[in-house]
Amino acid sequence: MRGITEDERDLLIHWSRFGSDGYPVKKLGRGWHWSYRSVKGPPKVFPTKREAVVSFEMFIDILIAAKAGRI
Repeated sequence: MRGITEDERDLLIHWSRFGSDGYPVKKLGRGWHWSYRSVKGPPKVFPTKREAVVSFEMFIDILIAAKAGRI
């Protein structure tokens, strides 16, 4: 098990404090992308903000499971 990095831990803290208002989803050209410090989102630009938000929420679920030791 690799655990989670400091930036991933900070992202979880940021997410728990600010909820959806703090999602690091940003417009990039014609699409949407997310990243937070050294935590890079997928190498894809999503056509809609909703798809980028769903991708970020799936990543948060993975981080929660990793932190709990389930991954």
